[in-house]
Amino acid sequence: MAEDQPSLLQKFVQDELPQELRDLVSNLPMENGWAEKHLYQYQGFWYNPFILQALVTLQKHFHANDNDIFLVSIPKSGTTWLKALAFSIVNRSKYPNFQNHPLINNNPHALVPFLEFDLNSSNEFLPNFNSLSRSSSLFSSSPRIILIFPMSRYRIQDPKDILISRWHFTNKLRKGITDNFSLEDAFEMFCKGVSPGGPFWDHMLGYWNEGMKSSNNKKIMFLKYEEIKMNPLLVLKELAEFLGFPFSREEEAVGVMDDILKLCSFDNLSNLEVNTNGKTSFGVENNIFFRRGQVGDWKNYLTTEMSEVSQECKDLIATLPIEKGWLANHLHQYQGFWYFTRQLQGVLSCQKHFNNSLNSDILIVTTPKSGTTWLKALTFALLNRHKYPKMFENHPLLTKNPHFLVPFLELDLYNDKDLVPDLNSIPSPRLFSTHLPYVSLPKSVIDSNCKILYLCRNPKDTFISLWHFTNKLKLDGTSTNSLEDSFKKFCNGVSICGPFWEHVLGYWKESLDQPKKIMLMRYEEMKKNPSFVLKELARFVGCPFSKEEEDEGVIDDILKLCSFKILSNLEVNKKGKLSSGEEHRAFFRLGEVGDSNNYLTAEMIEQLDIITEKKLGHYGFRF
Repeated sequence: MAEDQPSLLQKFVQDELPQELRDLVSNLPMENGWAEKHLYQYQGFWYNPFILQALVTLQKHFHANDNDIFLVSIPKSGTTWLKALAFSIVNRSKYPNFQNHPLINNNPHALVPFLEFDLNSSNEFLPNFNSLSRSSSLFSSSPRIILIFPMSRYRIQDPKDILISRWHFTNKLRKGITDNFSLEDAFEMFCKGVSPGGPFWDHMLGYWNEGMKSSNNKKIMFLKYEEIKMNPLLVLKELAEFLGFPFSREEEAVGVMDDILKLCSFDNLSNLEVNTNGKTSFGVENNIFFRRGQVGDWKNYLTTEMSEVSQECKDLIATLPIEKGWLANHLHQYQGFWYFTRQLQGVLSCQKHFNNSLNSDILIVTTPKSGTTWLKALTFALLNRHKYPKMFENHPLLTKNPHFLVPFLELDLYNDKDLVPDLNSIPSPRLFSTHLPYVSLPKSVIDSNCKILYLCRNPKDTFISLWHFTNKLKLDGTSTNSLEDSFKKFCNGVSICGPFWEHVLGYWKESLDQPKKIMLMRYEEMKKNPSFVLKELARFVGCPFSKEEEDEGVIDDILKLCSFKILSNLEVNKKGKLSSGEEHRAFFRLGEVGDSNNYLTAEMIEQLDIITEKKLGHYGFRF
């Protein structure tokens, strides 16, 4: 390629179209692009001007033959790998000796050209497709319009992995020419469908619907990237049969399939000289097509709120007040309190489906970072003390984190938009936890005589603990929350399940009206006199300690087992993770009273004291 030839990105950024297409573009919806300056929506899908120009030309001039093979994929769904596999299948008799195979000296994109990138870029140049060998002509494309083609091989992948791969690819293209594209912006645009070749879901659905028609079941074959990774031999064999080049028994016996998989493997292709230093005909460096090729890489980048939200939740979110979050991108205000997106999904599901609260249930309720982990451990040990009398030998708390043993309703049990848990098999008394304010509790909890243990903590220490906790959970490469910005949000009530004061007030007022149902505890009192509080807790939930137990030191054993020192040094809490990805050790920092004095200025302390007195003091509540 000539040195002065513009790169693909430069062509995108130039945003130039020939005169005959300018009238078309002027009538099309337009959005900012990812790597390109603009994307235009044409026939329901988004294209940069370079691709749009080629697409219009293709639709006008390209004619397919019955024995053509088209490899179709959403961008960044494994296209390079599929090109290498298909090329090797179709041409294996031509190159029986894999030592001189074209893939060794050519990038897969050079061997299997893109219709819209390589073969058709302007009206001035129309390639002679008839010169290609029809027994092995492979083309690759992403536009949905190629449904008209006689034979297609369609690749699909988890949209979360596609998003992350596309985001990385885009930033590699932008390098040296423009600023990086943020993950948050990429996520928002991808979900809106504004991505090259997108919307992803409509792209896939178009082929899926056609593939389901009986007339097309021999024309379109679907594969999931994850299936290829899981069982490559089986998929390779099925792919060869579909393309009309099945493997013979002799080929299978001598390892031809294994040779193809090895040749086309990520490790082999990514380390070839042509793929470490070469460039495609459209100016993109070959090495950027090889990053990881792994399934589930999205878990290293996407927050849980990004990955699971139902349509019901999305519709609601569109109507709710929104603020920038501490950890998640956004907090949404629902029923007067703030939730990150995945949590809101759980709140809605919990309110809708947890309709069988029992009178014997025990519900631990806390404001976030007010001693939740400690209270879970204490209550679990209290209720199960007869089942595990030898506390320091075989107790579940020695090998499991308290959050595993006492699940959150909205974060654990009802966090899957598609799965409603069956809680009927849990023996009584069932022990759950939640951060929900009283106004948002499921109706069955309000109506039942279940016991509610409410724990709160001085707002100054609560704030500092929450600030540390959210910064610990920040993804690598993202900036931490400043103390000053977080303080302003907390004082304004914009924190997870906040406002803090309204959360406390709701349960305080209800505890006065329903003292047999709601026991309100202060973290500071638990630290000052843990034995007394544990005895009161046992009496409240209906399993008081006997005099014999007290004399035998059962209370002391429970307090020792559940102490910060013991729990924080257990192997499970030093190295384990919750199912949602948080490291167990993030829940153990200091656990002390008054740590906020090491961080807050005198002015900050005074401001929080004034807010607390104004919002809670009037109702007789003080820390």
